[in-house]
Amino acid sequence: MIKLEKGKKTDYLSDDKVQELIERYKSNSDTVWNHEKIKERLLESSNSKCAYCECQLQIEDSYVEVEHFKCKKRYPDEVVNWDNLLPSCKRCNLRKGSLDVVITPIINPYEDDPKLHLSIQACRLYPKGNVGSKGDNTIKKLALNDYERLLQSRFEASNRINKYIDDLVNNKSNIDYVRNNMITTLELCQPDKAFSAFLAFTLLNNKDTKIIKQVLIDNDLWDDDLNEMYETCKKIALDSR
Repeated sequence: MIKLEKGKKTDYLSDDKVQELIERYKSNSDTVWNHEKIKERLLESSNSKCAYCECQLQIEDSYVEVEHFKCKKRYPDEVVNWDNLLPSCKRCNLRKGSLDVVITPIINPYEDDPKLHLSIQACRLYPKGNVGSKGDNTIKKLALNDYERLLQSRFEASNRINKYIDDLVNNKSNIDYVRNNMITTLELCQPDKAFSAFLAFTLLNNKDTKIIKQVLIDNDLWDDDLNEMYETCKKIALDSR
């Protein structure tokens, strides 16, 4: 999970339209949030990923669902409030269900920085706080350490990054090769990639990354583009437990 920026709401959600949709939902439970313009704007805000687990959406059978941070049944006036809508995968949406986040607070990545609440160890998430903290509630309620759907995918993606770094170290005498492939490796750890919080963590916590970086610095090949991507990794990577 990484910090997200919601951005401007779609023009479709004008004040008048919002009131109309709220009344429609209250009167007959219409799925008034399930509009393409809403989903498109939400996907833009999350790089087409689930806001919670960071899986890629709109590929194969993983389609975006409009998730209501405050449960629509308990808070019907929030049903199309732009600040209450998040892009979610079906798994996370089902797991969260009708959870009342006012009573049991969880992380809203558009409002909270996950780095303050979560840490990583061996591709698993751990809360920074105690039992009942936002981090703890989020991990448990959304089952963010689900082996079959999440842990295995995180491990495979993180292992791929480690293999790329191993390859760079083994070929560090070939400067052009190192630079070109370091660009590729950093690109794979950016916010638009699935599980980017884990991939950035993997990159930064592999001791050989510093070796490769220093090789490029020594050869005047560590440029602004590389540094910008590296700093982005530092911004989104969760801390080690």
